[in-house]
Amino acid sequence: MNKLKAVFFCLLSVLVLFSSTNLCFADEVDDLLDKCEIAPDPKPSAMVYDYELSPETLMPGDVGVLTITLKNMQDKPIEKDVDIKEEIMGNYTTVEETTEKGIEKDEEIDMHTIEEKVEPVKRTIDIDTETRFTMDAYIKDAYIVENEFKVYNRYISAGVIGPGEKVDFAFKIKAPAEDGIYTLKFIADIEDMEGKSSKGIRYFIPVIVSGTLNLLSLPLEVSQNEVRLEVINEGLSDVDSVYVVVSKASGVEFAREETYIGRIQSGESAIAIFNVINIKADGEGDSANAIFKAAYKNGVNKHESNQVCVRIPCLHRSGNGNGEEESLLEKQSEISIPALSSKSTPALKSMEKGLGAAVAFAGLLVPGILYLFLRKRKEKGEGEGEDRR
Repeated sequence: MNKLKAVFFCLLSVLVLFSSTNLCFADEVDDLLDKCEIAPDPKPSAMVYDYELSPETLMPGDVGVLTITLKNMQDKPIEKDVDIKEEIMGNYTTVEETTEKGIEKDEEIDMHTIEEKVEPVKRTIDIDTETRFTMDAYIKDAYIVENEFKVYNRYISAGVIGPGEKVDFAFKIKAPAEDGIYTLKFIADIEDMEGKSSKGIRYFIPVIVSGTLNLLSLPLEVSQNEVRLEVINEGLSDVDSVYVVVSKASGVEFAREETYIGRIQSGESAIAIFNVINIKADGEGDSANAIFKAAYKNGVNKHESNQVCVRIPCLHRSGNGNGEEESLLEKQSEISIPALSSKSTPALKSMEKGLGAAVAFAGLLVPGILYLFLRKRKEKGEGEGEDRR
């Protein structure tokens, strides 16, 4: 029992010693650390590292994705050497223990006495070390200001960017209906990990809205066998999945109603060929017609080009029965010469009747003139004979 009491008193004295010493010097050490700025208070440094628009160039009314990449520009931990040496005055508490022999209940025991003394003491603080720390950037809010472009999403409490790390923010946007060069304003509000506001981001991104795909209004070639059309990409970006289709046909039948071209790069063109297999024009003076257009994609956006109407020459038999095939131009030529036409309009028929009467009159007139000429010559010859006699 006596031994347990002795151990208890020893532990109590040790606790009193250490607690009193810490209370004396804890505040002074904290003050020193603040004065020497072991851990300064820098602000997180985040900025726009890169951005990408898909597709690269938007056409009027297109929907695209603008991806903005932010990076924490602190690429490595901040290091700071700390060298502190200063004398500090404080109260130093000591505990003394004395042991005396005593008698309790007719038994001899050890009597322990603890005495606490407080004395002012000068102590020297000597700290020589190195500290390292990092600054994480907390993205509180990230968005694009909506003006000419429609913006479908924004980010709130987007997360934390560690030193040297990157994070992507994808925004769905829709281009206006008119061509032009537009500027999108990106804003990001940043805080440190203690919730203190830091330097935010204000960044302007130029976006071009332009371009379309066109069919030339004048076909490269039109014949009774095929039609050739040229497709030109006048935009600043490539287009994909290009088809040229027959949207409407009258009196003509093609081997296929669409021709696949594929990808056309910016500023380049491609040729679409349609083979004619049958022409079914009703009248001899009629021609077959077909309307063509191009369908294509810019990213996920589907578009159609201008429409082009093409007249296709028809085939028919000539009236002389030789079965010769003639083109539309030849038919137009023979219409301009009525005498060579196998069929005539009422006006032409009246002209033919007048021409026949003239020929008949000429047939009667020529023999009469010839008869008078021969008779006059004969009479002249007989008169000369009589004079000789």
